[in-house]
Amino acid sequence: MLKLIQNEWMKLWHQKATWVMLGILVVAIVGVGGLNKYYEETDPRDWHVVEKEKIEQLSKEEDAYSQEQVMIAEHRLVHDIAPPNGMTAVSFLDFSAQLIMFVTLFAVIVGASIVSSEFSTGTIKMLLTRPASRAKILTSKLVTTFLYGFFMLAVNFALAGIVGLILFSSSNGTVLEVVNGQVQEADVWGNLIEFAALSLGDFAMSILFAFLIGSVFRSSALAIGLTMFLSFTGSMVVMLLSQYWFTKYIWLAHTGLTQYAQGGQHILPGVTMSFSLAVLAVYAILFIVASYWSFMKRDVTA
Repeated sequence: MLKLIQNEWMKLWHQKATWVMLGILVVAIVGVGGLNKYYEETDPRDWHVVEKEKIEQLSKEEDAYSQEQVMIAEHRLVHDIAPPNGMTAVSFLDFSAQLIMFVTLFAVIVGASIVSSEFSTGTIKMLLTRPASRAKILTSKLVTTFLYGFFMLAVNFALAGIVGLILFSSSNGTVLEVVNGQVQEADVWGNLIEFAALSLGDFAMSILFAFLIGSVFRSSALAIGLTMFLSFTGSMVVMLLSQYWFTKYIWLAHTGLTQYAQGGQHILPGVTMSFSLAVLAVYAILFIVASYWSFMKRDVTA
């Protein structure tokens, strides 16, 4: 199995598209970091004056967010806690967490084409002449896809951390948040790790779905297009169907686990994180089983 995975890994990195995707990620992180540094603007005024103006402006608003911002501003003035002024290394790292969606796209492209490309190029015949079983061959491809995805995630966070430390200060003011009606110092690192971990739900399910479509229909274009379409329209579909009881059993309703971040709740009433994880686990098994069944039962040598 290890040799099969090594072979798939080498084949993957012999493709120009693999290097192009890595290059895009690197350019995006370095480029955004440079632009933020070049156009960075800090408020030269005393932060006490800024916070007082914020209170005066937001006090007229009635939404929950504005009221929380007023509470935070008042807390800063009472306890003399300066807010961040400009971007910090941690806030730039937080930006890199938003890039997980692009890393997911890159992993989806690999997952969609890693099987279908064997058919389009005709190399599937040569691959199946090896003594390894079809199940092991497909497993090596699936493992390689996830390895590539996790490698890109590691590059994303490592490079963002390096760029952030080089271009921005490591500490600049204190971030506050409202939790259960009380203002407290935000656990910036904890929130970042939590968001990144919850983002893996969409990351894993998108890869498995693209791998399924690519294996069954042998079309990378269909797999990539359908996966991305569902990723961008999934929340809209869930909202339109939210009045029906079966909506909570649709996997698209649970891929956005980040809605649970910092004590958040699911858009559907009564749905918990445990339920979401259970639904995703069931669909993940179905996607994997369908992929293997298709690959092993159909005439893949044709």
